[in-house]
Formats: sequence, structure tokens, C-alpha cells
Amino acid sequence: MSEKALVTAAIVVVLFSTVLMAGVSLSPMITEVMLPPGQSHEGNITISNTGDVPITVQATVKGFKAPEGVPIFLNPQNDDYPYSGYNLLTLKPTEQTIPAGGRVSFHYTVTMPKELTPYGGRYVAAVFRVIPPTSGAQVVVSAQLASLFLLNPGGGVAPHLRFDSIDIHQSPTNPRKIILKALVTNNGEVHISHDQVWGIIHVTDQDGYIVGSFPVYTHTMLPGTSYTHVETWTAPNSLPSGTYQFNLTVIIFGPLGGEPQRYFLTLPVTLHF
Repeated sequence: MSEKALVTAAIVVVLFSTVLMAGVSLSPMITEVMLPPGQSHEGNITISNTGDVPITVQATVKGFKAPEGVPIFLNPQNDDYPYSGYNLLTLKPTEQTIPAGGRVSFHYTVTMPKELTPYGGRYVAAVFRVIPPTSGAQVVVSAQLASLFLLNPGGGVAPHLRFDSIDIHQSPTNPRKIILKALVTNNGEVHISHDQVWGIIHVTDQDGYIVGSFPVYTHTMLPGTSYTHVETWTAPNSLPSGTYQFNLTVIIFGPLGGEPQRYFLTLPVTLHF
């Protein structure tokens, strides 16, 4: 069993900016755990109150998805995401008051069941509701922040990308601005982190010479989710009208000793300047 804390811009775990203004911080933000079926993992989530008034923090557990890289927390009564792990995480206690300048810890236990259907990763969040103190007729605005768990059962599970509905066209307002859109799906059994993926698009002319290139940036994707990926490329002013080949190369790197996944797509596009 291994644990890796990931602090990444690919997944935003602070839900409301009022958390930052209230002077509340959380650690760890994201925990990735290799957890074979039947095993458990324990640890602590620390919440600090850097403000000048006490606050109350209430803890709940929810499954989540992140199709656009930002988590969507799922209410247990209508959580139908097959890779949700809302029933795998327990938190103690479920409510604490943090004095000004103080910090508290919530103890967690996460357990991977012996039987997984479907077999694959599980994704669960410890969601904390921050409630400031009330004072007379003051309107109280609560906020939320979360610590995300990305659980990998091992056993050969892997992400897998599928690219559909690929469209490359020129901007109607600037023909030199080339827009690429594609529906990207992770139809594997486990998440893929943005820093596991390397991608680039080479643009070649009719003779096979490279006339331009631009990187492809992705975000963390959970299994069974899709999103519309958009990239733009500004064609050089010297590039004449004609038909060009857009060649997409994507590599997904896996654990030590494993063979990377490689994807190569090519599409001819006629450009008019």
C-alpha cells in the first residue's frame, strides 16, 4: 500500500472563495492511495483557523465525479456513479469547534471492500462545512472545503482514453486562429492524473514537413467520465491556404516497469486565409 498526496490545479477543492476570506486551510487536499481489496488505510485531516474568531466545522462523506476537472459532490441518496466510494470512508468526530488561531484533526479510515463491482478505482471526499459564529441579526454565510481520496485497488487496472467528435476549424473572427475540439472519455477502470499525460499536435503540409506544433494540456480524469477538450493554435502569417495534416500524439505514463499507452490520431484540414 502506498500513499501520495497531490496538490494540483487540475482539481479545485475549495468550493467557495469565502473559505479563503475566513482564513481556513485544510491538509491534505488530495490523497491518492493504492489500496487492494480488503485493506484499510487510516490518517488525519487537519483544518486550521487562521482567523480571529472561532468557527464550527461539520464533516460529511460524499462520492464525487470530476468530468471537467472540478469535483461535483454527489448526495448519497442519488449517487449512481459506479466508481463512487461514499460508503468506504468514515470520519471521527463529525463536528468540532476551532478557536481563533487553532487547528483540529479529523481521523479518517478508508476501507476497500473485498468485492468490487465494477472492479476499479473509488473516489470519495471528506466534505467540511465551515460555519462562522452568529452575532445578533447577522447573516451567516457558511462555506465548504474538501479533502479528496483517489483509491486505486491495483490488480492491473488502468485508465484508457477515447477520442470522439473531433472537430478542427478556423475562428470566424480570426482565420489564423485554429480551434480543435474533441470529446475525451476515460473508459478505463481508474483515474488518470494530468501529470501522467504528455500530448502534442504537429501540423504538417502536403509534403510531410512540420509547419507548426502546439502542446495538449489535460486535467485529472476519473473513470467513466467525459469532457469536451479545446485547444487553439495560431497559424503563422506566412502559412498559405491549403490542406494540412493535424497529427495528435498522446502518451499516458504508468507505474515503473509498465509500458506507456500511446495514441496517435491524424486528420486532414483545409484552411483558407
